[in-house]
Formats: sequence, C-alpha cells, structure tokens
Amino acid sequence: MRPLLAALAILATSPFAQTIPAQPAGLGLFTGSDDIGASPIKGAATFDPATSQYKITGSGTDIWARADQFHFLWREISGDFAVTATAKFLTEGIAHRKAVVMLRQSADADSAYVDLALHGDGTPVVQFRNTKGDTTNTVDLVTEGPGVWKLKLIRQGATVTFWAAKDSEPLRELGHTMTSLADPILLGLGVSSHSQAAVNTVLFSDVSIEKLPAPVRK
Repeated sequence: MRPLLAALAILATSPFAQTIPAQPAGLGLFTGSDDIGASPIKGAATFDPATSQYKITGSGTDIWARADQFHFLWREISGDFAVTATAKFLTEGIAHRKAVVMLRQSADADSAYVDLALHGDGTPVVQFRNTKGDTTNTVDLVTEGPGVWKLKLIRQGATVTFWAAKDSEPLRELGHTMTSLADPILLGLGVSSHSQAAVNTVLFSDVSIEKLPAPVRK
C-alpha cells in the first residue's frame, strides 16, 4: 500500500523552542542502544563527543513488513519536537540498506512506528506501521543517487512532517502523515543492512532534537 503524502504548509521555527542537551550516559542525545529483532550479527552505536557524531552499525533483513531487524539508538520523548540528522553511509552493500530517523512506540520487533529512511542508493522513503504487528506502508520518493543527506522530522500532535536535502542543498518538505503513537515514544536513529549476513555502518552528524511548544488554540 503506497498512499500519497498530502502537502503541508511550512512550519515556522518558534522562538520558544528548546534544544535538548546531550545526556550523561555516553550516547550523546540518546540513552539506549539496542538491536531490534533477532539479527544474527550484533550491532553497535558509538558517540564521539569531540565531533558530536554518531557511528551506528547494524545488520538485519530490513525495517519493513510486519517486523523489523536493525540497530536502534534511542531516547524516550513526549510532546511536539523537531529532530534533524545528516547521514553518510560508510560501507558498501545492498542498495536497499537503510539509515533512518525513527519514531517508535516500543523496542518490540513488530512495534508501530513512523520513519524517514534513506536507502543506500540515495532513495528517501517514508515508512509507517500504524499498529503493532501490522504491515508497513511505504512511500518511495525520487532516487537522487548516493550522497550525504540531511533528514528532518517534525512531530506536532498526531502529524509528522518530513524534510530532506542532499549534499548541502536546502531542506525541502516531502509531505506528512498522521500517526497514533502514544506518549512517551522512542525517538532515534536506526541502521539496517538488508541482510543477515552483512553489516551496514552509517555516520550521523549535526544531530539535534528541539522541543516545540504546544500549538496555540484559537
């Protein structure tokens, strides 16, 4: 099932937005690092405080269908927020290996989720599983080829808006979808190799999480 994403007006940056500081656990902005699903090759995540970069290695068949296999660097969060990350693949591999910015209900392999995924061949993809154990819905966007990609998600209420840009181009809005994820959720970065016999390593830089004020009711 490949529903079209509806257009959404550009969201202005609020002067009252609050940037979330790094956490004390050695994972930068995040607090947990786990393999989701039963990947036979163990993944890992490291944070370099000198550069504020994250290196994530993951394996697994995919983030797809009714259950996922990947490595997930995450933190709990509630309310409205914007998350931005720049992703660069460090390893060769299957074209559909993935780097994702993800919102997830839990660490269960079949959890509900929504993400903005980047394939290794340079195809940005919006994915969402509406309920636990449901199948994944996907919207494939235009393939622009490998490169360094900036990815951004904005959550406001039940609406998640997606933005992307390749090789330092300005961010462009891709569209939005609705989600029923209930607070608190897991927000994080994920990597899958699209193979149980190989790993995929991605460098994430310029990662930021910004809490947004609740919309003003008229």
